[in-house]
Amino acid sequence: MCGPLCTFGIVGGLSLSKLLGINDLTLGIWVGALILSASLLFFRFLSQKKVKVFGGFATILGLFYILSFAPLYKYLIWQSPKICGMPRVILGSLVGMFILFFSDWVNHKIITKHNNKVYFYYQKAIVPLLALVLVSVIIEVFIC
Repeated sequence: MCGPLCTFGIVGGLSLSKLLGINDLTLGIWVGALILSASLLFFRFLSQKKVKVFGGFATILGLFYILSFAPLYKYLIWQSPKICGMPRVILGSLVGMFILFFSDWVNHKIITKHNNKVYFYYQKAIVPLLALVLVSVIIEVFIC
């Protein structure tokens, strides 16, 4: 399961982002996208193996989210900068999950309108990636 490994990645990413001057909100966007994509992959894997999970995908997403942020609880409560009382990394991860979900949905609509054909190679990967990069740049340049 990716949860504990993702947590170490988040801790390393937070430390590195502080050194590079990247905002926690921007980092959270990428963490949220990682959590959503990893939980989706794990859910598909379990579905292929015919394993039923109580609560379905929501349970898996919740577990991945908890496993990623629970070890950071003390840092997130006391040391992390906050927006409206919520740690920036948590808020960014929620935004990142929404961006990844929404950009994938838009991409699916575009492909469906085009008779289930992509406009360019690797479109399914490039569109969500560009959406994440665009929002990250907007946050870094205009908001933070």
